[in-house]
Order: sequence, then structure tokens, then C-alpha cells
Amino acid sequence: MNLQTIAARIARGNISYALGRFKTVRSAYSGVRHLAERFGSTAVSDVDERTTLFPGTDTSRVVQTIREEAVFVGLQLPPGVVAEIEAFGRSEPLHAIFDPTGPTFKYADVVRGKCIDGRAVPVGGIRQPSRCPAVQAVIDDPVLRAIVRGYLGHEPRRVMTILDWSFASDFTDEARRRMRHHVIDYHYDVGGFNFVYASFYITDTDRNSGAHVMMKRSHNRKPLRMLLGSATASEADVRRQFGIKNEIVIEGRAGLGFVQDTSCYHRAAPPTQGDRLMLAVRFIN
Repeated sequence: MNLQTIAARIARGNISYALGRFKTVRSAYSGVRHLAERFGSTAVSDVDERTTLFPGTDTSRVVQTIREEAVFVGLQLPPGVVAEIEAFGRSEPLHAIFDPTGPTFKYADVVRGKCIDGRAVPVGGIRQPSRCPAVQAVIDDPVLRAIVRGYLGHEPRRVMTILDWSFASDFTDEARRRMRHHVIDYHYDVGGFNFVYASFYITDTDRNSGAHVMMKRSHNRKPLRMLLGSATASEADVRRQFGIKNEIVIEGRAGLGFVQDTSCYHRAAPPTQGDRLMLAVRFIN
């Protein structure tokens, strides 16, 4: 991505892709939306601890941690919710990330990234995962929504939900890129004028099974060359710019959740020894 490509997106009406990169723009957008809701008719309910999946969560501390470090790690889904989402993920038809309209398959049809029909599939996605009641419960959770509202400064207008299997395999990084598994490379998201994502491991996950890797604090201090150039960068460039001391690998047991400002640099470790099922809920604009 370069300035010419960004300009082309603006010409097509995708202004947020260009302007959403800048923290000042996002802050200004947040302020305007906050004032509009404050003086409009939008009412915010108090968090009901009896209905949340995350009782005892200090939402103010979570929000402050995201502001400072780009991520809060430590939400935990109840075992029953994890089990329901995992069972859904094992039983639902999947589509290949590079072939979303192609033949579907089941989780059990894939061994070491190879489907029984002969296709190589690094990632299998589930359509409309909110059909699963446990997934919808996560989306609607009052504590999670309070965190999102606290960080964005307003209610999000759009929610996108992703439930994907990343399959352990021996694929090279280049082969993964050819199959549109680009998230193995460091990048930052530009989801709109304002956005924050919540992610949950539904299976035990470590650096050998697709763990999320990120550079803390890289959401606030990108140099102009990174803001105006491609949203993707090499590992060496990201480490040189932000310091390897800020790089973390988020590993944990099934149910571990983290809320992240994905304008930070992040990537997924290519799974080599274990499959990963992850739920991602994107709160945008």
C-alpha cells in the first residue's frame, strides 16, 4: 500500500481507510460522537453484574490499560461457554479463507492443513457465527460492551464477528501468503474511524498453535512513514521502531480473552503443532 493506492481508496469513498490511521482523527471522531450521544437520546444502562460472563472486572482499569499499552489480556470465558462455542466450531461447515464461495468442509475433514478433497487450507471460517447462542452472549455481554464504550467514547455502530480455525501445518510462510493467510505478517488495522477488537481463544493456544503476537504501545506513536505507507511491515522494521521489549506473545488456556486497539502492530504466529479456534468480535465506528 502506498500513497497512490490510499488516494484511490479515497476516490472510491473509503475515506476512513486513509484518515482512520491517525490517532488525532480517531480522537476527534470519538469526541464528536460522544457529544452527539450525550446531547442526543442515547441512554447507557448500568452494568448488571448478574448477567455478565466477566464478573468482578474493573472496566476502568481495562480501558486505561488499553489506552496505555494497546491491549488488556485477562478476560476469561466460563468453561460452559467455551465448550458450546468449540462444539459449534467442530460441527459447522467451514469455508477456505482464499475460497469463500467454494466447497465447504468440516473440521474433522482437515489434517495438517490438507482437506479430504485435496485442497490446502490454512484457515477455515464459519459463516455468521453469531447464530451460536454462546457467541451472541459474548457479543452482548454488558461488561464487554462497557469496556468497548469506555475505550471508544461512544457506542459502536457496527459489530463484525469472526470464528475461524487456523490449522497446524508444514506450510511455508510464502505458501500461506499465496493462500491469503496474510495475518502472519506484522500489520495494523484500519477498521474505520474508530474501532476496538475483543478476541477469545476457544482452544488452548501457544506460540506453536497460532498465538497472537503484538507490539505493545505501537498504537500511539507510529512515524509518518508507517502511517502513510503500507499497513504491513517486516518483523525487523517493527522491532527496530518499537523495541523488542514491547513485543508480547499472548498464550493461554481455552477461554482466555484480550481486548485490543488493533491500530497497533500485530500478527498471528503460524500454527505448526496444534489447531487454533479463535473468536474475534470487532466493534467499529
